[in-house]
Amino acid sequence: MAVAMEKDSLLDQLLYSTDQSGKIPIDDGIARLYKEIQEVWNGELLPANQYGLKEAWEIISSAEKMDVAFAVRTNLTFNGFHDDDSPIHGKAVTFRARDCLHVKAKYNEDWWIGRVVKVDAPIGFIPAPAKLKKLAEEATSQMGIIKKGGGKDDKKLKPPDQQLENTENMGSIESLATIPQTRVSEIETRAQGPYEGVPVIRPIILCGPSMRGFEITDLMHKALIHALKRQFEDRLEVYPVEDRDLKELHSSITSNKYNVNPDGLDKITDNIYREAKRFKLMFVDLKINSPVPLKNSAMGPILVHIKISNSKRQFDVVLNEHDFDDAAEHLINYLEKYWRASRPLQASKRHNDSFLRNTPGAMDKKTLERIMQEQDMELEEFLKQRNFKNKSRRKSAIGSLRAMVGDLKIGRRTSTVKRDM
Repeated sequence: MAVAMEKDSLLDQLLYSTDQSGKIPIDDGIARLYKEIQEVWNGELLPANQYGLKEAWEIISSAEKMDVAFAVRTNLTFNGFHDDDSPIHGKAVTFRARDCLHVKAKYNEDWWIGRVVKVDAPIGFIPAPAKLKKLAEEATSQMGIIKKGGGKDDKKLKPPDQQLENTENMGSIESLATIPQTRVSEIETRAQGPYEGVPVIRPIILCGPSMRGFEITDLMHKALIHALKRQFEDRLEVYPVEDRDLKELHSSITSNKYNVNPDGLDKITDNIYREAKRFKLMFVDLKINSPVPLKNSAMGPILVHIKISNSKRQFDVVLNEHDFDDAAEHLINYLEKYWRASRPLQASKRHNDSFLRNTPGAMDKKTLERIMQEQDMELEEFLKQRNFKNKSRRKSAIGSLRAMVGDLKIGRRTSTVKRDM
């Protein structure tokens, strides 16, 4: 959701570029981060005092017992070991794009104090937004890896099961060997700033295995919630969403307003941010069928995609494609092959009769060439519609189809061609 906000010094530090004047449309994630900093630090990013090395060690040592001020999600990868210039050498925090960080305190104009939300992740120095955006803009100008306002390099929203695959390592510290050996990399192309706000404890939202309201889906969700309650006991709560908020949310979703934060989500998100300060796992039932309505939300949920995998021993065809056209093409190709294999004579007769019906009894050479050229164009258009975008694949497919019906075009009709050829 884009929120119009007045430009000020805090906003200037949170955004990559604020050369606009007056009110600026801000993404929901940055608007939430702005609000959190205003509430926690009264809008000031700089500490009241400057510290030396001794004080830096004391602050880092005592930071474990500090409360979490707020949480952010990163929009780029930062290698803290590359050209480390943190107040204490070796104490810079390394994180990947889309990691979540718990921020505990501000140290100076360049550094915050906090940690990555992963098991055994140490407390360290996190680059402040102003420092990180400067590094990102330098990397951008040098490597050209980002285009403001989006473009062909934009990352598409991945299906929920692929999103979860990318976060399976969130339970432990990631190997430094997998981090690019540059200061800043993997910049999120559509982000307005290096950080965006998320709740300190992200809510849990279930999607699938089918549409909400279907018995298998409702029973699966109830069973999972029961298992979670039994395991986590008082560490987990089911957050009740008011019916009128759900009604407004669903009404907005059915109106296809996916390009903005759906109406009704703001109030739910506000309540989740407040409840998250209790540091309990939170299950939220929004009764949605897709994560798409939440893609621009600052709710930052843990999206759980329930996918029932079926063995190919039980099914002849499994449509794993996430795009409808791809799934339809998969099934069409399978059934077409099956029909031809089951009825070879009828399949051959079908093509033969179709060709004979559409071919004159006698043709000269130019007419035959024109008809063959028209059929080739029809084949190419058909393959384009089936997403054969690669030219080499399209030519290969046309060649195969030509070979399949070649005897019909040439061998079967040569006897009817005029002798003056």
